Amino acid sequence: MSQILPRKLIRAGKSIFKKGDPGDMAYVIQSGTVDIVRPVADQRHVIATLAAGEIFGEMALIDGKTRMADAVATSDVTVLMISVEQFQLKLKEADPFIRALLRMFVANLRNTTEKAVVAEMKSEFMARKKAAEAAAANPESPEVKAAST
Repeated sequence: MSQILPRKLIRAGKSIFKKGDPGDMAYVIQSGTVDIVRPVADQRHVIATLAAGEIFGEMALIDGKTRMADAVATSDVTVLMISVEQFQLKLKEADPFIRALLRMFVANLRNTTEKAVVAEMKSEFMARKKAAEAAAANPESPEVKAAST
């Protein structure tokens, strides 16, 4: 595979793509690690940490939608890059049943990921609200004093 796919080195801390970007490339990690991060308000939720042998960015190649998360190199990363054109050529060779299954899998994964992120946001909001209510009710409590230092 590496003889026909371009290779790229991405330095630690660099963004590979952002949520909302067009999906024009998928990446296979040869070395290093990548975090898949969902930015929500002022928070960053790590959905997955990927390492050598894993692929990311493929969902957008399958369904043509924009990126649903950020990808950030957490170490120096070497990736093989699969263009949307290369992917579509290979996909056209696949059985129509397999193509339909892939699209359904991706739709389900996007939906499940979205629901999980929303549930996590609600949970965090409720925890913050509860902490704020407790602080307002008892500003001298040890928990409030510890949180303010």
